[in-house]
Amino acid sequence: MTDIFIGYSIQTWISALIGAGSVGLVGVLPLFVVPDEGNKKEKPYLEILLSVAVGSQLADVFLHLLPEAFAHPNASAIQIGLWILVGLFLFFLIEQIFPDDQNDQSNTKIKTSGYLNLLANFIDNLTHGAAIGGSFAVSPFVGATTLAGIMIHEIPHEMGDFAILLKAGFDRWQATKAQIITGFGGILGASMALFYSNSVHSTLWVLPFTSGAFLYVALVKTVPELLKENDLLHSLRQLLGVLSGLLIIYFIILYCE
Repeated sequence: MTDIFIGYSIQTWISALIGAGSVGLVGVLPLFVVPDEGNKKEKPYLEILLSVAVGSQLADVFLHLLPEAFAHPNASAIQIGLWILVGLFLFFLIEQIFPDDQNDQSNTKIKTSGYLNLLANFIDNLTHGAAIGGSFAVSPFVGATTLAGIMIHEIPHEMGDFAILLKAGFDRWQATKAQIITGFGGILGASMALFYSNSVHSTLWVLPFTSGAFLYVALVKTVPELLKENDLLHSLRQLLGVLSGLLIIYFIILYCE
């Protein structure tokens, strides 16, 4: 009874699932860190966080997800490109099927962009959970170091996601609950990695698909919101935010992976 499910111990399962669950709980952090600007006309913190979100998502795509996909021994450049396009166009079709009502002026109206971002993050958490589960299957030390790297990576990411949800019409508590729910993707991913020895091969498509989804959310949904404000002060604030998001993810990847 010391081993269950393809030879992994109960301790391995507990460590992997707790680790994946703790990454999901990072989504609670913005509730206590991000200032509540309420119905203020000027929302500089939200604008900066949206800019950071754009930078961190683009960095995540081009410095993390796609390099990891191309580095896989079974990767095909054509297949990776096709899955990026699938991610882009699937999110485009979803928005065409469930468009925002441009005539609805209610503050409680939640835009489709919020749900698209949640879907993209659920899939991203799936890959993180799979990495955590696979790492703990190797050894507790490898699992702990992988968990630490993902946790550090997720903090700025979750901050940006929180801002996107607020901009889409979620209130602070709704956004926090939604972030926690998407965190269950990590637990599912960890379980898949421990259940199936070939889980990495079977989920190779997830990395480029998530890249396409993040590209859509960042460039199609978030950047146009930022471009509505184009005076010098707003432009500088947005530029600093985007560069900060890029640099944060760059240094995290450089020193933690």
